Amino acid sequence: MAKQKTKKRMADTYRYRGWLVSDRFLKRAFAILGYSFVASMIVYGVLLAVLLIIGVLFGGAMVMMRAVYS
Repeated sequence: MAKQKTKKRMADTYRYRGWLVSDRFLKRAFAILGYSFVASMIVYGVLLAVLLIIGVLFGGAMVMMRAVYS
């Protein structure tokens, strides 16, 4: 008689259990709202940093030009 090998299944620890797949409409709506808010903060943060760098560079150039031509 051959012994049958039985594999024990590990608990699925990587399954997504967040609010996006909830059965409730409000949970899904707030999950989307939260993700949208975080994404917009990231985009606006990068945009603000780029514009700040450009402003510092051109602002310094304007100060130098004003000092030369005054």
